[in-house]
Amino acid sequence: MNYSIIEITNIKKKIIYRKNISLLLTLELNNIDMQYQCRSGYCGMCRIELIKGQIKYEIKQPMAALFKKQDIFPCCCQPNGNIIIKI
Repeated sequence: MNYSIIEITNIKKKIIYRKNISLLLTLELNNIDMQYQCRSGYCGMCRIELIKGQIKYEIKQPMAALFKKQDIFPCCCQPNGNIIIKI
């Protein structure tokens, strides 16, 4: 499979992830408005909830404070297969 499906539960939308780009950029390209600031995993403003599936980070680990297990930072991660998220 050359793409992943991203399902966003709270807005009932599915989008296709095909490129080796951040999840945040994919959401933006699909007209999904997101809060963000640093785009590098430090501020935590873009934090969303991963409900199901796996992601991989472009960096070792986000540095933002108050990082919960289900939280992900779309600014510096990519889906690793199909995922379900809540914005």
